[in-house]
Amino acid sequence: MYFYRPKNTNMSFFQKNTSLFARLGYFISFVILLLLSLIGVEFFVGNGDGIWFDYDLRLIGFRLVAWAVSFVVLYLLIRNGPPLLQNVLLSLVSVLLVIYGVEVVVGWIHDASQKSTTSSLPQYAGPAYDSSYAFDEFLGRKPIPNHTFWWTKTLKGKPVVQIGMKADSFSRRITPFADSTHPKRDKYALFFGCSFTYGDAVKDNETIPYYFQKENADYQAYNYAFFGYSPRHALARLQHEDLTKQVSQKQGIAIYTYIEDHVNRAIPSAGWIGMYDGYFPDLDESTMKTTGVYRFVHPIKYRFGMMIFKSKVRQHFAMDFPFAYRPKDYELTANLIKASQEEYKKQFKNDNFYVVVYPDLLKKDSPMIGLLKERGLKVLDYRKLFPFPSKQYQLSYDSHPTPEAHRLLMEQLTKDLKKVGGVSGMTN
Repeated sequence: MYFYRPKNTNMSFFQKNTSLFARLGYFISFVILLLLSLIGVEFFVGNGDGIWFDYDLRLIGFRLVAWAVSFVVLYLLIRNGPPLLQNVLLSLVSVLLVIYGVEVVVGWIHDASQKSTTSSLPQYAGPAYDSSYAFDEFLGRKPIPNHTFWWTKTLKGKPVVQIGMKADSFSRRITPFADSTHPKRDKYALFFGCSFTYGDAVKDNETIPYYFQKENADYQAYNYAFFGYSPRHALARLQHEDLTKQVSQKQGIAIYTYIEDHVNRAIPSAGWIGMYDGYFPDLDESTMKTTGVYRFVHPIKYRFGMMIFKSKVRQHFAMDFPFAYRPKDYELTANLIKASQEEYKKQFKNDNFYVVVYPDLLKKDSPMIGLLKERGLKVLDYRKLFPFPSKQYQLSYDSHPTPEAHRLLMEQLTKDLKKVGGVSGMTN
């Protein structure tokens, strides 16, 4: 009897395959099975969102597989590609390895220097700004509505400064009245700006809007500023919200408080992309319209900016990109403030929009004043009103201005507005 015996071939299913693609397949299969196991465990012992101990398991798996495939493709191209492509890729890999090496070495130096300089200084920690804001589809971040954020600075783990910052239903920091009689306040004062205007590290009754309201009993101040805000935020708020429905008064003024640091936020610089994690308004410069949140509209620019921001070389040498403000950066910032003024005028039907330039010892030669005036903006230049930054007007536990600095600024603003009829002589 004859039995058919198949010939031995190299196609056995269980035969070990050592080719590069086979090894890549083994690796991908291992990663997928491991992650499925971890996700399954997380589903039963966690909340089922795929995040375990703050690690997004799905994202980690995708990145591992993507890197593995990229390395294999790169290896094959270098090994089997045309000579020109091989040379280009080898040069690129060499450059990247040198950059990585420099990053590692400078990182060691930077970390060592940071330890030596901070060991002799008080080790303040906080505040936890993450608990102060909510996501907004146009602003990126805004104060949590109807919420009190506790600005807390700790020293050696113990709170040394605790300040409650209250926001209303429109995500505006509440400005308390300076008196108990509550006189009729038939005019509004809208304040736009950054943490200086919002009142970083000071109480509700120590902010710029508060001192203005205290000096002008017929005004009610509305604080539209926030931590890290810029001209982009002022424009986005005016373009996407009807502020006339958020204030009860029909007459009033708007104040934009400018500091030189607003230029890198307007660009935006790599440092600011990292500081705010890309959560700020995107801008179509051709139309001056805000079009969503930067990190989602420009994901590649956002990731490139984050790479630069996290660079140890950048941190050690205190660099930013661009390295210095260019004329076009100042132009863009001035255009943003001008666009904000135009949007304000459309809504409130008056031209009572003022730009207050905050005292600044470091930027005496800034071209911004001239650029703003060229655009027809009303500018109040207070750069020399008092020395800032300085110990006298800077908080001991924070880099922001003291309440006395805010008071002096609003005292001078009130005097100047009365001279030009901006406080008492307004018309619609």
